[in-house]
Amino acid sequence: MGNIKTIATMKVLITGNKGFVGTVTQRFFENAGLEVCGYDIMDNYDIRDIAQFERIIQEVRPERILHLAAVSRFADADKNQVLSDETNTHGTKNVALIAGKYHIPTVYSSTGSVYMPIIEEPPITEEFRALGNSEYATTKRKGELYLQKFAYPWMILRYAHLYGSEKRMHGLIGGYLDRIKFGMAPVLYGGKQSNDFCYVDDVAEANYLAITAPYDKWGQIYNIGTGEELSAEAAGDIIIKIYNEFYPKNKFKGKVEKREQRGVDPSRFVYNIDKAQRMLGFKAKYSFEEGLRKMFEILSI
Repeated sequence: MGNIKTIATMKVLITGNKGFVGTVTQRFFENAGLEVCGYDIMDNYDIRDIAQFERIIQEVRPERILHLAAVSRFADADKNQVLSDETNTHGTKNVALIAGKYHIPTVYSSTGSVYMPIIEEPPITEEFRALGNSEYATTKRKGELYLQKFAYPWMILRYAHLYGSEKRMHGLIGGYLDRIKFGMAPVLYGGKQSNDFCYVDDVAEANYLAITAPYDKWGQIYNIGTGEELSAEAAGDIIIKIYNEFYPKNKFKGKVEKREQRGVDPSRFVYNIDKAQRMLGFKAKYSFEEGLRKMFEILSI
């Protein structure tokens, strides 16, 4: 189980440490006094290569693994389904097998997309059916199952909809900003459908609480989000409001172009985060407006 003296001396290996969540998480871990070792495809470290991964584990001898590496965008997963399956499913199986072989506690970053299609009434608890209805979600769900089968102990974090400065041009936020900065009307599909938007700094803290959790908190799945249900229309209004605060000379004063809701969007997506709060002590610090404001502050530097 590792010879851990104190949290401050813990050595953690993060797969995908140079990605969107990984970059912020590594900084959070290091500021908290953890020793971080990275394992990222940008440095030619590939979780699809089980021999390479085992060799690095033998050299580094981490006391914890945080597994973030993935093909993490829906469009990328759809475009290259073989790579998505090799990375998200079988790459995670490799991580789980080696973690289990060396008895390294492993936290796996999963996604709320595994709950799709949602057939029960939200707020979503960890007991909701997990299946997935997209290439990305199904490969992440299979990764969860491999982790549970081969790693010990394991922990799974299912993130809500993440946002931050490095992901600013994706999803609803990106769709709005990409148009309003040119004075064009943002496009809103539907508007009544809701989401749970979680700022990346909160996710980094959740990762820290998971990695440093006592052993009686392991062997569990946790929803990581805000528990704040926000309609797409309300979220869009907040995006315009914050944009106008930061760019008063280029304020957007037009109207939003509304179109029919897309079939891929669930009517309601909001988490029940009671379990993560009770067992990990996690509670998101940022509302959508607060997180968005911080995101714009970073972009303005």
